[in-house]
Amino acid sequence: MTWATRTFSLAAIGGALALVLSGCGSSGGTTVPSGLTIPAGVQTPAKQSQTCATRGGTLNVLNHEEFEHIDPGESYFVGDYQLLYAAQRPLYGYKPNSLKQQVPDLAESMPQISSDAKTITIHIRHGVHFSPPVNREVTSADVAYALERGANPNVANPYFSVYFSSIEGAEHAKGGPIPGIQTPDKYTLVLKLTTPTAAIVSQALVLPLSAPVPQEYAKKYDEKTPSEYGNFQVATGPYMFKANAEHKVLGVGYEPGKSVTLVRNPNWNPSTDFRPACLNQISIKIGGEPNVIGRQVLAGSNLVQNDPPSRTVVQEAYEHHRSQLSVSPGAGIRYVAVNNAHGPFTNVNLRKALWAALNRVAMNKARGGELVSNVATHFIYPELQGFEEAGGLTGPKVDYNEHPEGDMTVAEKYMKLAGYPSGKYTGSGTVQIVGSNDVPQAPEIVEQTLKNLGFKTKLTLVEQSTMYGKYCTVVKEEIDVCPSVGWVSDFTDAQAFLGVAFNGKVISTEGPNPNFGQVNDPTINKAMEQAEPIVGTSARANAWAAIDKELVGIAATVPYDWEKAPWVESSDVAGVGNIWEGGAWDYSFTSLK
Repeated sequence: MTWATRTFSLAAIGGALALVLSGCGSSGGTTVPSGLTIPAGVQTPAKQSQTCATRGGTLNVLNHEEFEHIDPGESYFVGDYQLLYAAQRPLYGYKPNSLKQQVPDLAESMPQISSDAKTITIHIRHGVHFSPPVNREVTSADVAYALERGANPNVANPYFSVYFSSIEGAEHAKGGPIPGIQTPDKYTLVLKLTTPTAAIVSQALVLPLSAPVPQEYAKKYDEKTPSEYGNFQVATGPYMFKANAEHKVLGVGYEPGKSVTLVRNPNWNPSTDFRPACLNQISIKIGGEPNVIGRQVLAGSNLVQNDPPSRTVVQEAYEHHRSQLSVSPGAGIRYVAVNNAHGPFTNVNLRKALWAALNRVAMNKARGGELVSNVATHFIYPELQGFEEAGGLTGPKVDYNEHPEGDMTVAEKYMKLAGYPSGKYTGSGTVQIVGSNDVPQAPEIVEQTLKNLGFKTKLTLVEQSTMYGKYCTVVKEEIDVCPSVGWVSDFTDAQAFLGVAFNGKVISTEGPNPNFGQVNDPTINKAMEQAEPIVGTSARANAWAAIDKELVGIAATVPYDWEKAPWVESSDVAGVGNIWEGGAWDYSFTSLK
């Protein structure tokens, strides 16, 4: 579940872009497989070449944000993933231009799932070796140890309990051997599950936790609190963190707050890998003012910006350096979370009235318009499995979804159905709204819409991290409306989004609650339970698309923005963005011209 880090790390694109970019993409652009349009002259990962323009050279990267974790067992952040997927090889991956199908990486083939969906068998690719000083061939035991260390409190993997707790013995594991993780031979890994959840467990093997870790080398580091393995890690990918003679990465290949240096892994065998690995070195400078960084990239040579550029840089790139701008679909969704458990919006017709009245086009423009977003009409967003089955771009045909500019006539119909004959809310109390101040226009539009419907309101704008940490994930705060929340799924399976964001069983009153609207519909909960064990891409897409339609049917929340993420590069860089990472540059495919 990506609600804690990957979702919120993408920079908000809006405000200053709205006047300049709101009309772009209407004609002459590139249509990507999901049906979204990218304006003419702008790149998109869906169409970028997957082969090297040239081989060799050093790519220089400017990065405003600090990295969080370089240990593959700890990492859960877009920026970290860019480094780790160049240096590590999980069992499965995605090609940069599509999320439609995972591809084998360290595994030699797709997983074999038993008929009862409780056993997963994976065959490990021969000929993959660890970098120095380990040097030996990777075996199934290395993947087993990597998964087991996810339960080690010294590693504290943030998603182990979400995706891997159904492995036999995992629920109470503390980093030691887990009975359900078995290695019958050096090239075979078997996962035994307590529930028929093989479909979601196998999809989660695309995450960095499944990258192999040699126990004989890493154990001494994992015994430290916290683990120090990241600072001494070995690689299996085409690149590795630069290290000193003692194989220490910290202070050499990674200087916190200053730099990261990735160099070639001398033990990488290209015949075992689908990545071309064009570059000789990736040198990353950490820090700097985002506007300055972006302009340096646009005017410079052999440069990319590692984190999303500022609004003004995107505007400059679109107007003057359009071929150096890449925009990726599938960068997530924004929605107005309304409290289904407390307050006026326990009434389904009031939720439908808000959906009908809200000008989602204006919300979309506030976040930057068509270049960087599309008006959302349902929940499964472009590039996820089930998007087309759930209605594609147009979404379900219900009257409160038909007019994205807002329709007060339809809204008043639902106000009357909710028990307010005048078409306006006449109840007591004040609706508490907490939004992010990164793009204040969006929550202000929601507040005005509620006022138009007769509600008394109180809007509080705070920093995005405060909005989530103190208000919108805290059940006891009883916030009525959170208009700035969003999500990016961990992988293409819609369960990784809908099954966390809208399932009643995940509502937490103790810790952070990912179900922002406290959606807890028994019928939908049951449908999710029945969909979880389904195996097969098409069958799962249809099952979760049906759940998406049910969520629209109860107006669980109000979706308004399917995000497209912008990235910039110098004119002499043949950048390749990875749609799975919201279009972030993929260093194993990017090259110099």
